[in-house]
Amino acid sequence: MFFAYYLCNKLDKLNNLGIMVVSKDKMKYKDKKLEALHNILTSLNHSETSEVMLNYLIDSCIEITKATSGSIMLIDPVSCVLDIKVIRGLNKGIITKVKLKVGEGVTGRVAETGKPLLINNVDSVDFYVRIREDLRSELAVPLIVSNRVIGVLSVDCNRQEAFTEEDLTLLQLIGNIVVQILNKENIINTLKNKIEFQKLLIQIAGILDQPIRLEQAFQKIMDRLSRTISLQRGMLILLTAENKLRVFQGYRLSEEAVKRGIYEIGEGITGKTVKTGEPIIIRNISENREFLNKMKIKRSKTEIFSFYSIPIRHRNKVAGVLAIEKQFLDDEDLNHTKDTLILIAAMITQKIESYERTEKEKQELISRNRELSERLGFSKGNILIGRSEILRKILETADLIADTDATVLITGSTGTGKEVLARRIHYSGSRATKPFISINCAAIPAALLESELFGYKKGAFTNAVSDKKGKFILAHTGTVFLDEIGDLDFNLQAKLLRVIQEKTVEPLGGEFSHKVDIRIITATNKNLELLVKENKFREDLFYRINLINLHLPNLNERKEDIPLLVNYFLEKYTRKYAKPMPEIPPPFLETLMEYSWPGNIRELENVIERSVILSAEAVLDYRTLSDKIAKSEPREFSLDSLVQDEILKLGGGEIYPRLISHIEKVLIDYALIKFDQNQSDAADWLGIHRNTLRNKIQSLGITES
Repeated sequence: MFFAYYLCNKLDKLNNLGIMVVSKDKMKYKDKKLEALHNILTSLNHSETSEVMLNYLIDSCIEITKATSGSIMLIDPVSCVLDIKVIRGLNKGIITKVKLKVGEGVTGRVAETGKPLLINNVDSVDFYVRIREDLRSELAVPLIVSNRVIGVLSVDCNRQEAFTEEDLTLLQLIGNIVVQILNKENIINTLKNKIEFQKLLIQIAGILDQPIRLEQAFQKIMDRLSRTISLQRGMLILLTAENKLRVFQGYRLSEEAVKRGIYEIGEGITGKTVKTGEPIIIRNISENREFLNKMKIKRSKTEIFSFYSIPIRHRNKVAGVLAIEKQFLDDEDLNHTKDTLILIAAMITQKIESYERTEKEKQELISRNRELSERLGFSKGNILIGRSEILRKILETADLIADTDATVLITGSTGTGKEVLARRIHYSGSRATKPFISINCAAIPAALLESELFGYKKGAFTNAVSDKKGKFILAHTGTVFLDEIGDLDFNLQAKLLRVIQEKTVEPLGGEFSHKVDIRIITATNKNLELLVKENKFREDLFYRINLINLHLPNLNERKEDIPLLVNYFLEKYTRKYAKPMPEIPPPFLETLMEYSWPGNIRELENVIERSVILSAEAVLDYRTLSDKIAKSEPREFSLDSLVQDEILKLGGGEIYPRLISHIEKVLIDYALIKFDQNQSDAADWLGIHRNTLRNKIQSLGITES
């Protein structure tokens, strides 16, 4: 309604101009203008988008003034150049290439002074910038919001003396309408941004509530943040025990760049943030001498990048820094981004606290296990490590029964640590200083196994040239561990039952039974209940050995224990091979976390030993992982989720070209990050020519940084 009232007043003023004596042609021309204005008034009542309205207005300006071309251009507050919003009759490529600055040409002068210009002979002014050779006149009016020039509306003509004062008044009127449309667009965008901001905070809160590790949470937060504010790269920097600042996780950073990210307190922007405890925002990195660029990141010389360094507080001290880098848009965006990051840094604090607590528990657990290993005198590798709830309950039960003589059945897949658990039970109880004898029932033929278990007397069979004590007698006062009990011969099962029930052992060929004081612990990876139903395992024996049942889960059921196990095996094998304790790159650990581990802990131990041996530097080399574990390069993005997200955003008829273009952009962007912006290496890795890559970077609008 405001537009309608405003236009009616202006229409009256234009009508009043008709009191002068004019020719029929001029009157006809004026009627056309009034008709065009009426059409504009009518069109404003329709709920069209701002883009449609602006295109309609520039077309109307050209039609009413009989111009050859026209444009609506807005001032870029960063570069102070005029950017095209809408254009007609002019080569967009040429204008983009020329890039008129504020003060240059007719349009630039209007943008600088805020006053309209009517030039009916462009050859008469020395500041005219020629875009088309045939243009002879230009009329330009400023677009003003709150006494600030935000752009210019202009028309051009290939005739001299093409425009009148009446055209100027008309263009000013339409310019005011353009401003109102842009204001409305800005208000809508502001509201959308606020809604997106609220959604962002809710999503980040949801991420932080998930039972995931700090590094995973950071990557997910950066992914969400990138969709909202288009950040260039991000870092989570933590204070180490040595009082140094180290990049804990990087987003859109190469592994080499992350390794270089080590700072002293007070050093550079990051160190200064920790020292002062205050956020530091740099408007333009290239103009700031305090910005050290220790990570050696290559940045475009034509773009302006801002740096945000936000302290993360924990227990009244600065525990780290959340730092991001993004392209500078304007001061309003600079302040909005700062406020957003301060809130996110405060939210991350809870995950930092959880991480520090976990690290402390991990070191304490490793220390306790090392002490237990040394105290009980059994070799390293015989320790069950983990902080998962499922393992904690198993170990609690094992500790409860350690001092009893109860028979125990340990079940679980191969490599889950069944013998390790059996040893823990033995060495944690009253029999700890007595023998622990382990026998694999599947590895010894039935005929030999009986003599191994029960022993024999001289002459019991052909090769029995002397007496031999069996394992049961040798384990007197200690523990016998029968691994793979499900493979025990059916006849031997009856004899084992007698040992458990009567605590007596009769050697082969012997006449007398021997009393034994032993504890029996058994283990199997088979389903004994099923074997009982199939009459392959004695039911009475099953109930005897299954007094206490402990089931060890597969490693992929307790993946949160993998980082602890990796650290433990690293310590074990770096000592064994006299190597320095290596760093664990995030992609290396991520790959281990994603693998299914069919061989369980045993397979993981072998993988770590192999990596310790083959890694040449003091960092675990991703290439030492077998093809089965590392089927492809570690990725920092998921194409599946990427495709899914884009399909949901795009409308029908545009999915294929837009999606292919988007995936191309992500792949190229990833390659440039991986190789520190080295286009030759990135092109080789992608399998395309360097010139092709350069053309793709330009056509896809990838920011070179």
